[in-house]
Amino acid sequence: MTRPRHVARIVTALALAAGSVTAVVVTSSTVAVAAIPTAPTTETARSLYANNWSDTTGLWMAPQLAQTDGNTQYGPRLGELHYSPNGAAASSAVNQINDYTGFFRDETHAVKYDQVHNFGAATGYLDSGGVLRSDYGAYSGTATSVSIGRDYAFVPNQHFMVVQYRLRNFGASSVTMNVLDALHLNNTGAAGQNVRATWDATRNAEVIDMSASGQYQLVLGALGGAPTGHQVGDDTVSSLTSTSVAPWYSFDNNGTLTNNSSVSAMNVDVAMNKQVAVAAGATVTQSFYLAIAATNANALAAADTARAQTGDYWLNNTTTAYTNWLNAGKRVTSNFPDTGLSTAYDRALVTMKQSQSPVLGVWPAATNPIAYGYKSWVRDSAVTAMAMDTAGHYAEADKYFRWLAGVQYANGSFGTTYDGWTGQHVSFVEPELDSVGIFLVGAYRHWQQTGDNAFRDAVWPQIQNAANFVKNNLASNGLGPQDASIWEETQEYNTFTQALYITGLWAAEAIAQSKGDNTDADNWSNTVGSIATALQTSSLNSPAGLWNSPDSYFNRADNSDNTARTTVDSSSDMLFVSGAVDPGSSRAASHISKILATLTHDTYGISRYVGDNFYYSSPYSPAGNEAGAAEPSWPQMTMYVAMYYIYNGNLAAALPRLTWYASRTAVGYMPPGEAVSNVSQKPIVSTMVESVTGAWYVLAALAYTGQADTRVYAPISNAGSHAALTVNSGTTGDWPQWNPIPYFNSQVGNSASGVATTDIKNVAITNDDNNIYVRVDNSSGTLPGYNAASKFAVNVYAGDYSGDTSTPTSSTAMYGKALLRPAAYMVGRWSDSANYSRFHASGSTWTADSSITSVIAPQWDTTTGRIELVIPRSSLTSAGAADGATVPITIGLVRQDPTSLAWSEDDTIALRYKLTPANTPWTYGNVR
Repeated sequence: MTRPRHVARIVTALALAAGSVTAVVVTSSTVAVAAIPTAPTTETARSLYANNWSDTTGLWMAPQLAQTDGNTQYGPRLGELHYSPNGAAASSAVNQINDYTGFFRDETHAVKYDQVHNFGAATGYLDSGGVLRSDYGAYSGTATSVSIGRDYAFVPNQHFMVVQYRLRNFGASSVTMNVLDALHLNNTGAAGQNVRATWDATRNAEVIDMSASGQYQLVLGALGGAPTGHQVGDDTVSSLTSTSVAPWYSFDNNGTLTNNSSVSAMNVDVAMNKQVAVAAGATVTQSFYLAIAATNANALAAADTARAQTGDYWLNNTTTAYTNWLNAGKRVTSNFPDTGLSTAYDRALVTMKQSQSPVLGVWPAATNPIAYGYKSWVRDSAVTAMAMDTAGHYAEADKYFRWLAGVQYANGSFGTTYDGWTGQHVSFVEPELDSVGIFLVGAYRHWQQTGDNAFRDAVWPQIQNAANFVKNNLASNGLGPQDASIWEETQEYNTFTQALYITGLWAAEAIAQSKGDNTDADNWSNTVGSIATALQTSSLNSPAGLWNSPDSYFNRADNSDNTARTTVDSSSDMLFVSGAVDPGSSRAASHISKILATLTHDTYGISRYVGDNFYYSSPYSPAGNEAGAAEPSWPQMTMYVAMYYIYNGNLAAALPRLTWYASRTAVGYMPPGEAVSNVSQKPIVSTMVESVTGAWYVLAALAYTGQADTRVYAPISNAGSHAALTVNSGTTGDWPQWNPIPYFNSQVGNSASGVATTDIKNVAITNDDNNIYVRVDNSSGTLPGYNAASKFAVNVYAGDYSGDTSTPTSSTAMYGKALLRPAAYMVGRWSDSANYSRFHASGSTWTADSSITSVIAPQWDTTTGRIELVIPRSSLTSAGAADGATVPITIGLVRQDPTSLAWSEDDTIALRYKLTPANTPWTYGNVR
């Protein structure tokens, strides 16, 4: 299909950087406008969660959960109902029902549709208003005379759900339909602990008492008038002459119920039927409600609330609640020209909201329990919580991170999985230590975005514990502790986990800084320096680093024996998504090129790694061969690539990947599971819906539309390298010599003035025996000329390299900005002066004490926005400046306001720089 194109405006993103929330500029590019919205696939989710936002959760299920599901006696139904009136407990895991199902008869044509497992084509999805829509297809391969739908609304903050049947007649004559709404209870009690059910004629409802087994009170009622018939029965009784016959048997026999009003049995069914004429071309709805409570009085009160309104009212009430919830956060509706992409965004958020435990705050690995049961992975739930936070839905994230902090082990780590109903640890593949870093990042982001210091202080002990876990367990190869990581295949030093160690420790540093704890912050910065250095070290070294220098990509891992595991693995793209490695670096570019060349399928899909047979021939595949071939595409990995392009300003390359995601969702834009078949181009059903897959799409969509940046930026970085450089007048010919020098990113878009010429993009720093060399790149790529407006300056503040603790210091820069660390000396040049001056701290002021003439004054390139400084080591010390000394250095760009002519520090970046001797290892940063 040919699509018109237009030039996108420049997008400004909220950068979630250490210590502030400011803007990141994403450069303009062309994006496609969809003439027809991108559509989802025809595959349906097989199971979906829905909840009432407080204590009740249900699972809708299709007749067959996956191809290996042999339990095909059921049709589309509510398959589970869980209730937690007093918080998470063992009883939370108890399913209160066997099923809650609709059965049908066409009385006009004497056709029965009550072997509902024959509705093999039934679909289900959550609409943008939080209503779970279920549409029935052909019955035993033949179209029904009237189209049938059954919709479910777990009304927010109410203790009942509403079920509404949709009957639409496309024919030329009226059809009388008969609907049986039937509930089969799940009595967990021992013999003699009967369920008692009675008919309440006043309420047109069946009242169920399960207290004998320690279970709950339920009420099944009709809305919109009395039902045609009712029945409370014993599921074990099929005799049509018995008053307690199970309701399905009498309905199947002649479409009637026997109106039994009381039963006490171990195995109870209750049901009502409504017979209704559906005129030609008309749609008729019939509604029922199901209430649950701990006491009879509360159950009846909930029933009375439900029956005071119509089914339409409660569905609309649910839709309004979800619409308001979506509107309270960030939307992308006006940003995406393709409404399929914005619908996929809304549906991902709604699915995440509906599948979160309203009691614990955790998310199940997948809404389909056939593969992973009800386990909640710490990693996946943490990403989902971060997506909620980033989308502006803070309460959901708060609940999760407080829960996670509460289950932290004494050593600072976490278990891999926990039961989604009770929150108890479930042993799986242990350890998966990426959860440590992602907890730190997630808790930091939540505090940063909400400004909630009470939250920060409440989880601060767990933040310290988690960060110290990484610090205390550094391996001899310089990396953080090994783990099974995201793919759960073997213990190794995974790049995915190492990326999260780095950014997690940066996040912890930022929180420590906010609490005035420089000791912890500096200790964790040391740890990051070790991991980042090993990350950038060649895999040919011994011990191996993670950079595959022969082929220019980051390896999947180092093996436990410190040799390289050279697998090309897309999970390593977490380096750029998290900010552990600059997406704009040449190493990032060559790595992504390798990923695309090796792992691209289905045009834009990205697989995990070469030869991946999960979902194909692996004995561990959840439901056998669902993919049809090896290396199925993983939407999560595809979103990583999209975000790499977004952070490099290439929206045109990112958009097709977002579009690919929307086109590979299930019916109703339900998020896929872990993978998509490259053969059928449909999502794998056994792990659908996976909240974390939807979460990554949400994050990518927000980044694309300029509303988020998933990267973390270091508040202060360890640095140190040795090289002798030459700075020439006007910087002529200088730039190639900087290529091997480690550089450190600064958040773009956070200059106080918002002006890009004095907004630091990155800095590189090195030393030789006499000098320190600094390069500053700004975000605009240009600078004013000498003495031209707007004037600027470059100032470098440092501690005393002699180590003399009595040297006076200041915590304030020359023009009033707070320094992250106190400084004793400052050197700088202003763009309207040729002088290069040294200052020292004197009380609350900075006093000029000498001109620096032994080296060239700082130089800048107006066409690239780059500045070079040569700083004599002797200018940053009261005595000698010995190799190995480490002091904090703050590099600042200063701006003169062209109107007021006042000077101010516009942007700064802080490092802890070690004077590094020749022939000793360097500390990294990024490699240009």
